[in-house]
Parts: sequence; C-alpha cells; structure tokens
Amino acid sequence: MRIQRLDLLRYGHFTKRSLELPAGRSDFHIIFGPNEAGKSTTLSAIEDLLFGIHGQTPYGFLHDYGSMRIGAVLENGSEVLEMLRRKGNKDTLLGPEGSPVPGGEAVLRPYLAGADRMFFERMFSLDHTRLEAGGREILEAKDDVGQMLFSAGAGIGGLRERLTQLVGEADDLWSARRAKHRKFYIAEDKFTETTKELREQTLSAARWRELKKAYEDAEEAYGNLDRAISKATVDRNRLSRIRRVSRDIRRKQELDRLLEELGDVIALPKDAARLVAEAERKDAVAAARIGTLTEQLQHVEEAQEKLTYDETIIQRSADVREACERRIEVRAEKADLPKREAELQAAEKELQGAAAELGWRDEDSAALIERIPPRPKVSVVRSLLNKKGELEGGVSGKERLLDEAKEEHAGLKDELTEAGEPVDTSRLAVALKSVREQGDIAGRVRAAEAGLNNARSRVARRLGALDPGVADEGALTGKRVPARAKVEAQRKAQDDWQRRLNETQQQAASVKQELDRTVAALERAIRDEQVVTPEELKNARGRRDAVWQLVKLKHIVGQPIPPAQAEQYEDEIEDLAGAFEPAVIKADELADRRFDHAEAAGRIAEIKRKIGEQETLLGQVQDDEEKLLAESDQLKFDWIALWNGAPVEPEAPEAMLEWLDDRDEVLAAIENRDEAEGALKAARGDEQAARQQLIGELAKLSADVGTLEADGLTIVVERAAEELRVREAAADKKSQLEVDVAEACGLVVRHQRDFEAAKKVLAEWQENWAAALRELGLAADTAAKAVDAQIGIIDQMRETASRIHSLRHDLIEKIKRDVADFENVISQLVQVLAPDLADKVADDAVATLETRLNEAERIQGLREKQDEDVEGLKKQIETLEGQRRELAASISHLKQTAGVDNNDELKVAIERSDNQRALWEERQQITEKLQQDGDGKTVDELEAECEGLAIDDVAAREASLQTELEDLRKQQGEAGEVRSQARQAYQAIGGDDAAAQAGAAREEALTEMGEVAERYVRVKTSAILLQWAIDRYRREKQAPLLKRAGQLFQVMTAGSFTSLRVDFNDQDNAHLTGVRPDESFVPVSGMSTGTADQLYLALRVASIEDYLERAQALPFVADDLFINFDDDRAAAGFRLLGQLAEKTQVLFFTHHQHLVDIAKETLGASVNCVSLAD
Repeated sequence: MRIQRLDLLRYGHFTKRSLELPAGRSDFHIIFGPNEAGKSTTLSAIEDLLFGIHGQTPYGFLHDYGSMRIGAVLENGSEVLEMLRRKGNKDTLLGPEGSPVPGGEAVLRPYLAGADRMFFERMFSLDHTRLEAGGREILEAKDDVGQMLFSAGAGIGGLRERLTQLVGEADDLWSARRAKHRKFYIAEDKFTETTKELREQTLSAARWRELKKAYEDAEEAYGNLDRAISKATVDRNRLSRIRRVSRDIRRKQELDRLLEELGDVIALPKDAARLVAEAERKDAVAAARIGTLTEQLQHVEEAQEKLTYDETIIQRSADVREACERRIEVRAEKADLPKREAELQAAEKELQGAAAELGWRDEDSAALIERIPPRPKVSVVRSLLNKKGELEGGVSGKERLLDEAKEEHAGLKDELTEAGEPVDTSRLAVALKSVREQGDIAGRVRAAEAGLNNARSRVARRLGALDPGVADEGALTGKRVPARAKVEAQRKAQDDWQRRLNETQQQAASVKQELDRTVAALERAIRDEQVVTPEELKNARGRRDAVWQLVKLKHIVGQPIPPAQAEQYEDEIEDLAGAFEPAVIKADELADRRFDHAEAAGRIAEIKRKIGEQETLLGQVQDDEEKLLAESDQLKFDWIALWNGAPVEPEAPEAMLEWLDDRDEVLAAIENRDEAEGALKAARGDEQAARQQLIGELAKLSADVGTLEADGLTIVVERAAEELRVREAAADKKSQLEVDVAEACGLVVRHQRDFEAAKKVLAEWQENWAAALRELGLAADTAAKAVDAQIGIIDQMRETASRIHSLRHDLIEKIKRDVADFENVISQLVQVLAPDLADKVADDAVATLETRLNEAERIQGLREKQDEDVEGLKKQIETLEGQRRELAASISHLKQTAGVDNNDELKVAIERSDNQRALWEERQQITEKLQQDGDGKTVDELEAECEGLAIDDVAAREASLQTELEDLRKQQGEAGEVRSQARQAYQAIGGDDAAAQAGAAREEALTEMGEVAERYVRVKTSAILLQWAIDRYRREKQAPLLKRAGQLFQVMTAGSFTSLRVDFNDQDNAHLTGVRPDESFVPVSGMSTGTADQLYLALRVASIEDYLERAQALPFVADDLFINFDDDRAAAGFRLLGQLAEKTQVLFFTHHQHLVDIAKETLGASVNCVSLAD
C-alpha cells in the first residue's frame, strides 16, 4: 500500500491542503517545512487517517471536532481507494462524497494487511530520538546478538531494561532461597503468626461467659464510683468558686456605688492634663523668643540704611567685564604688529628673488604675483614630465620582449620536429581500469583464505563440542534426525508424564501420611477416652447371651449341652451360674461406658469412616501410579523409535533439543565454510584472469613481460600502471609541444603589435610636451631637468604669494581695525558711566572702571546678606506667632468639650474625668477577673451565688467535700485495679474481636500468598517467554538478516565497514562484529555512538525489507532522522533510504533545508519534495 495523495481538508491549522505523492522508480518523498509549518500535524494526520482520530486529539483547535476531515487516495497494486476520515466513534470512514463507506473499517483491511496503529508506529515509523535510543541500546547490549537483533528488527526499545526488571521483580517475589525481603516469605511469616494468634485466642464458651461477667461487674462498680466523684467534684468546685470571687463581687458593688455618686461627667482624653500643661509651657517660651528676635531685627535694619553704591555701573557690569577682556587682547595685538610687518617685507624680497631666477624683471610684488601661471597648466607639464621615462622605457621593453618571443618560437619548433609519433595505450588503460574497478582482488583472496580457515576452525570446534558427539561431518549431514517439533512434543509428553507421576506420588504420600495420622488419632482417642467400640459391646453381649443359653439349656430345659458348645465354653461349663453373672456385669458395664462416652464414640466412628475413605483413595492413587509406571515404558520406546537412524544415541529430550540447536549451528558453520570455499575459488579465478589480461596488453606494447609470469597481481598492476604512465607522458609531451608552438607564434604577433603601439604613444607625448612648454612661456627645446627645476620655482612663488596675501590682509589690517574699534567702544562706555575719565586713554579708563565695578559689587553683596538676615528674622517671628496660635487651638477643643472658658475651669473638668476613668478601668479589670475565675458563669450569676452566704461556712463545707473526694478516689483506684485485671483476663482469651481479627488477618495473609504466587508465575513466565522469543528470533533471522544488514551497513558507513559477522569467543558465546575493508574486526562495544546509530538503522531497514518479502508493503515514515548526522553520514543515510524506497514508499519529514539539499544531491531527480510552507 502507498499514499498517492494526502488531503488535510480540516485538520490542525490546515484547511483544504493537498500533498501530491506521485509514484516513481524510487518512491522517495521529502515533506519539508520550517518550524510551525505543520510537520508534526502532517505526521499525526497519516496515522489518524489510517487508524482513526483520537478522542482527545490536540489538532481540533481551529476546526471543531465535528468538522475535522482528513482525506487520501491510497494505492494497493492496481486497486485505488479514495476516502475521507472524520472524528467520531463509529462510521468515521467516508467516501469522497462524504457518506459512510459500506463495510466500514473492513474496506481498509486489504490495504493495511492486518497492521494496527501500534504495529505501524513500531515497525514503519522512526524518528531521531528512537534512532539514538536504538544505537544506545546496541552499545548497552554489547555481545547479546539475540537481544540486539530482536530490538532492532521488531522496533521494540528497552528490551534489556525490561528483561532485567522482570527477572528482578520475580526474584523479589519468590525464590527457592528464603529471604526477608521476598514478598512471598513476608506473607508466609504473617500467615504463621496469625495462625498461632488465632489458636491462642480460641477458648471454651463457659469460661468466656464467666470472665465476661466478672469484667462487666468490675466495670459497673467503677462507673458508680466515677459518678459519685463527679457529683462531689461539682459541689466542691461551686464552693471553691464562691470563695474565689466573693471579694471581687463586693469591690465591684462598691465601685458601682462610687460611679453613681460621681454623677454625669464629661469624658475628656486621658492625656488632657498633660496637653494643657505642655501648651502653657511652650507658649511662654515662644513669647520670650519673639521679644528677643524683634530687637535683633531693629538693629539689622538700622545698619542696612547706612550702605550705598553705584547701581548704574552694576547694571553695565557685563560691558565693563567685556571691555577688560578686549583690553588684554588689543594690548597683545599692538605688541605683535611690528613683527607681522617685518614678515611681510621678507616675503616680498623672497618673491622677487625667485622671479629673478626665472628671468622676470618686474620689481612690484603685485605684478610678479599676476605673472605666476595657473596651477592646472603647471600640472599638465608635470604630468607629461612624469610619463616621459615610463613611455621611453616601455618602447625599449616591448622591443626586447619581441626579440625573446621570436627566439623561443624557433626553439619550440625544433623540439616538435625531433618528437616522434605517440603509441596508442587506450586498451591498456581500459584493462587497468577494469582490474582496479574490481577492487582489492588480492585482498579479497587473502580475506577469503582467512574466512575459509576461520570457517573450518569453527566447523571443527562446533563438531567437537557436540554432546553426544558424532563420528564425522558426513554422519551429521547424511543421516536423518527427527523434526524439532516432534522432539518438543516428546519432551512435552515426558514432562507431562513426569508431572503426573510426581503429582500422583505426592498425592499417594499425602494420603498415606494423612491415613497414618488418622490411625494414630483413632488409637489415641480409644486410649485416652476409654471408649467402648460397637464390636466390643457386641462381643460382650454375645458372650452374655451364649452363657445364658447354656444356663437355660442345662438348668431350665434340662437338656445336655451340645459337644461343640461344650468345647467352646470348656472353662465356664463347670460353673455356668458363676460365669453368667460376670458376663452380665461386663456387658452392662460396657453399655454404660459406651453411653457415657457417646460423644467420643461418635468421633471415633467418624475417624474410622475417614480411615476407610483414605484407604480406598490410597488404593486408587497406587493404581494410578502403577499405570503411569507402565506408561513410562511406552514413552521410552517411542523416544528411542523417534531417533531410529540418527547418528547419535538419544539422551534426555532437553539435552537433545540443545543438541539439535548445536547441530543447526554446525550445519550453518558448514554452509558458511562451503560459501567461503566458493568465495576463495572465485577470488582466485578473478585474480588469474586479471593477470593474464594485463600481461597480454603489455606484450602488445612490446613491453618486457618475461619477468612478470611469476609475479603476483599487485606487481603486474604496478608494472602496467608504470608503463601506462610512461607512454601517456610521452604522448602528453608531444601534445603539449604542439600547443606551446602555437602559443609562441601568437606571442610573437602580440609583442610586435605592442611594440608598434608603444612607439605611437611616445610620438603623441612629444607633441603634447612642446605645446605645454609654450603655455608656460618656456622654450620647446628646454631640457626636461631644467623644466622640472623651473616648475618647482613657480610652485615656490605661488606659496610665497599666498603668504604675502595672508600677512597683509588677514593679520596687519585686522590688528589696526581691532585697535580703532576698541578705542571707539571705550569712549562710548566712559561717557555713560564715568564722564570724569573722558580725557584718559582707553587702556587707563578701562582699568579705572574695573576698580569702581569691584567696589560696587562688594557693597551690593553686603546689602544682599543683610536683606537675607532681615528676612530670616521676620520668618522666625512669624513661625513663633504661628506656634502660639497652634498651642491655643490645641486646647480650645478641650474647652469646648468641657464647656468652660478658661484654663483653670478646664483643669477642674479634667480632674473629674480622670477620676471617673480610673473607677471604670478598675471595674473593668474586676469584671474580667470574675469572668476568668467564674468557671464560665456570668457576673450576675456569680453575684446570685454569693448572695447571703457567709465565707467561713463556705470554706468549711469545701474542706469537708475535699476529704470525701479523696476517699472516693481511693475506692475508685482499687476498683480500677480490679477492672483492669478483669479486662486483661477477658481480652487475653479473646473476649473482644481478637479471634475474628486474627482469623481475618490469617485469611488476608493467605490471600497475599496466593496473589504473590500468581504474580510470580506471570512475571517469571513473561521473562522466560521474552528470552525465548529473543533466542528464537536470533536462530531464525540471524543469517539472512545480518547478511542484508551488513550490506546496508556498508552503504551507511560509506565503506568504512564492509559487512557484519557473528564470531565466537573462547567460551563459544556469539558476539556481533563489524568487518573493516582490511579484514580487521571491530566489536559492537568498540563502535562510536554515531556508528551504533548507523548500525541500528541498517538493522531496522533490513528487518523492514525482510517483512516486505512476506507481507504487503506499508509506507515508511521517517521524522528528521539525520539532524545529528554530519553531511557525509546524512548522505549515506539517504542512500540507504533510497534503496528502501525501491521496495516501499518512504516519507521523510524534516525542518532543515540543508537535509533537503543533501537528499537531492545524493538521490538526484528521483526525489519528490513537498513544501508545507507553500
């Protein structure tokens, strides 16, 4: 079955999305999507489509459960099924039109081939987490080949841990060796203890009633005393309470009277007196402080009026400060002016000297500056001058290269003429390539020889280990042995016979033991009870009646006694009367004894009945045992007949089953040896054919092959390769010479063309050079060095002219402007601030203004400080006045509350309020104390109890009750001792439910033993079956599965390993190894984690291919298998899946673009890529 199209109609965040998965030669499809694109949703949709949507699916967040739909087109050979799947409990499989499909899930069965969801996930689904876990389990399994194959082949993880858990759990439940921690023995100990306790708790009914009545009487006596003590305690507690509270009751009544006498009082705050006193004190302090501050304020205001200053100069302080700063700058400029004028004169002289060198005779500096050429014209000349040497050198260089190229071309033509025609080596190259493509043939021969030796050793070792042994290999392979199923059936029959025999023998022993116990019980009952059995009574009565008949016959009837009776009663015949009386007495005595011991007699009769039944049962069991012993002979005969014609004499079935397993391994070893012999023969044939082919081709090339006849293939290959290299080198040299001659000819042409072009460029330069000199006013025939010097002088004159301009305009004229402006500004400032300074120079006037400004600022600072002092004093006085107002307000509300007008009346009202508060607080404390001491009674109830009672009478009565209580408690202690002894005696015999509890505990322990036994059987059987399944899987699948897995492992490791092999250690235990190309072996435990992951994937794919050979195909779903692989390993993994895709559909889901690129590069155009993000 394969999926042709997957329709995510309404599922997860998908709506009407279809994924086309067309069939091809390689049915490999990549479903790619970045994070959150829906990869996990699509994975889940495939399983939900095939097996139904889960009831609590997490993919119904966008579409409600009722509208969820998944669709698909499935192919199964030539059949095609288009279907829809909805979420529900029944009729969830729909046709393309949306109606339920007739037949329901049965329509899918031919497509699923009996697979369910669990099988599909385990066998045909694999993600990187399970891949890593499988590799880790391979490393942990180490040499356990069976477990390794079973885990990888069945897709079941955690086998090793599960098997260990089962064995450990079984050991914790039960083992033949007793241990305290084993649950069965814990329950058994509990059963033994509870059985013993049950026996101890069992007693006769009369004794039980006697002890029960004694316990009840003691309990009743104790209860009467307890009630009397309770009544006396109540009375004593009441009198004690009255004595405790009587004084507080009297004080409370007195306080109620004082409060009533005080009358109505206005309640004031508790701290009112303190507040009033504090307010009066603070008000006096504030008034004194106000007086002192007022005097200080007057003195400060008088001193402030004496300070005056020039406010105008303060207002223009910024202008004065700026003038001072400019005075300093102007003074520096005046000092610098002569220096700048001297620099200007020196620059003009330097300009005139440079002009004289050029032959310019103008004496005016301005005229000389005007004659200096522009910078672009000078740049043109300098550029042409720089190119002169380059152009002239280029012409000479091109001429030299042309001569060299002509010389080289002539030499190459001579070498080409001397070279001969090359020999055709194509057939030798093809033959050598063919041999090399066959790989390391000699290595294969060596590997085949080593494999054959190993196989022969393994056959000999396995043959020698057979027990029972065989004469030779032919006897083992040539003679018939019974089928394993028949041997197992025979073993089962013998085990069943042995089990029945053991059960029968155990039953016989048990019945015999029970019979012996019953007989012993009968003898003990007769001896201890002195019971008269019916036979004894019957014999006594028979003797009595017989003697009476003789008496009657002789003395009453008068007839002679018959000879037979006379001989029988020879001792009694002489005195029949004397013999009759003892016989009567004995018969009556036995009858009386039997009546007195009727109960015991009944028990004895029951015991005898049981003895009869047990003897009958013992006979039946012994008959069964004899039949089983006879059956044993037939089983032995059948067993010997089954092995008739076999190469060995049969031993026990279990041993012969192992022998059959060993025989299979020997046969497998023989088969491997035969295969190794065939492989060796084929390898040697390939080696010889390759030698002859290469030697023949060498001979055709006239090579010396005489010495190669005795050499091996490796030497022949090297000789052929050397000959091929020599011949090809000669041909390559001839071809290279032809190429070199052609290139040399072209080089001559190119150098000739370059030489002509260089000469043309030099001529153009000469024309431009003459024109540029004319622009500068220089003669055209001026030497290049002279032109270079004159250009330097012109550049120097240009720099000097620039310096002259800067000195004249930027420095000297600027200084003169600054001095004039400074004098004008100072003149205007003096007219406003100090007309008396108008006659002074600007520099002196500014210095005087600065002095006057500093003095005015000093006086202004003093005035501002005194202003701050005045403001501070006023604020302090205002603050103190506010405090006095707040103090007056703080007690005004107390006056209003008390209804008074002055502080003296307020103090009287506060005193009355404090007195009332003290009385109420004392009354509250007394009330709380009465509640504490009153045993829960109210104050009114306590006053009623104390009404009219004398405290001395109460104390006397309390002491009397205390003495009475002590006497009652003494009696109660004695009664309690009696009750305790009666209770202990009663409970010791099981007076309560101890016997029932012991019986229940015994049954519980018995149940626990049964549950533990059932659990042990289940767990132990599971462990045995799991190990049996692993061993069987190894025996049946080891050879074909490992062979195919080895081939896939070679693909996965890119040839790092060539195959897998099962080897045996010194103890003959099988272990899996990887075979390197050099025939070295690497055990599984020596592999890296990544290699173990590759091995697990190879085993999984081999198992799937094995399954596909005997069942219909299902799509293989891989979820980001290679995210932890490097690119090379990922490519190898895709090659492996590509091989699987030739047998079944492979769906590879991934988030990673680089894996998509690797898959396309590895598998080419056969990969169908579907993007979920489109």
